[in-house]
Amino acid sequence: MPGVVALMLVPGGWRGGEYAQSSSVLLQVRPGIGDTIKVRLDQTVEMTGPGVDGKAVSESGTLVLLATLAVESVDDEGATIVSVTDSLRVNSPPNSASSAVLAWAAIAANRAVRFRVAPNGAAYVPSGRGRTTPSATVASHMPATLPSRAIPPGTSWNSVLQVPLASSIDPKGTATLVATFTFDSLSRSGELAFLSLRGRLTKAEPEGASATDARNTVETSGTVIGHVMLDRRRGWITDARTTFSLLSLVSSADPTKPAVRVKMTISQWLRAM
Repeated sequence: MPGVVALMLVPGGWRGGEYAQSSSVLLQVRPGIGDTIKVRLDQTVEMTGPGVDGKAVSESGTLVLLATLAVESVDDEGATIVSVTDSLRVNSPPNSASSAVLAWAAIAANRAVRFRVAPNGAAYVPSGRGRTTPSATVASHMPATLPSRAIPPGTSWNSVLQVPLASSIDPKGTATLVATFTFDSLSRSGELAFLSLRGRLTKAEPEGASATDARNTVETSGTVIGHVMLDRRRGWITDARTTFSLLSLVSSADPTKPAVRVKMTISQWLRAM
């Protein structure tokens, strides 16, 4: 669900030192200049598909990434944040489908990534002709679109997002996420806010492909669930867990070959250290 950045919750009201659960708060990305945070991303990819003999074959891969996020500048339109990878460990079979899904980490390990985060939580890497999705930063692993109005706990809202979703066929692809976000609750002190999301994902063949292309096509659908904890005192997302459950149908360019179904589960846990 959108970037690893500070989601500042502006208080709607206090009563006797305790936060009023019915009060509305404004959920915005408003980090301060010079803020830094150490984060850890754990990602697991599990895949099941047909082997050479037609029998189902399962494989898995894991990734652990430690990074430092630093807020470089802040303006009315958002914040500029630099993500630097401190360490990276990937464990997956060589030349496997799961290793292809985790391949984005190799890019993140070799350079700092500078990206922008808008007040509504949208994270992107600025480009000369528009905005592009940050596929090589931990920011891309928490899609989030926040409402522009103040809301009380218990409020839900819907968003349609484009999120990075690599596959062995299209490692740079994105998927369309139609999600319902819910501001579940606020802690008694008002320091911690808990959000959740549920949604459906769809991913068509690689961009630019057409019916006349002599190559495989992939159609993917699935579900996503996630839970986020926001620390209002620190002004950062301190815990975010997301699970993607996907089913892909791979159709060969050769009409004599049957379509292949591949199941994939991607679990991500992003937390402040």
